[in-house]
Amino acid sequence: SLLQEKLLACKMPRAANQVDKEDPEYLAKRAKNNEAIKRSREKARAKAKDTQTKVDHLKKDNKRLEDKINVLGQEMQFLKDIFLAHAGAQNPGAAVAGAVAGMAVGVAAGEQGGNMQLLNSLLSEIDQPTP
Repeated sequence: SLLQEKLLACKMPRAANQVDKEDPEYLAKRAKNNEAIKRSREKARAKAKDTQTKVDHLKKDNKRLEDKINVLGQEMQFLKDIFLAHAGAQNPGAAVAGAVAGMAVGVAAGEQGGNMQLLNSLLSEIDQPTP
C-alpha cells in the first residue's frame, strides 16, 4: 500500500549496535552496573535471611502456644473430673472435695508442692459411698 511505502521511506537508518569494549565510558557504565547488581543481590540475600529469621521465630512461638493449649486442656479436664467427683459426693464430702479442688489447681499447674499421694487419698475418700 502507499502508506506503507511512505513509512518505509521515512525511517531513519539505524546506527550499528556495535560497542567498543575498550571504551572508557563503556567500561565505567559496566562497572557502575556491576556494583548496582552486587548491591541488589546483597539486599535480596539480607531480606531472605530476615524473612527466614521471622519464620523461625513464628514457628517457635506457635509451638509454645500449642504446648500451652495442650497443658490448659489437660488442666481443664483434670478440674472437670474433680468437679464431677465433688458433685457425685452429694455434699457429705464437700469439705474434702473443696480441699481436693484446691490441690488440683496446684497439681495441674505443675507446682512443686502438689502432692499426688495426698490428692489420690482425698479423691478416694470422696468416691467412698456414704453410710
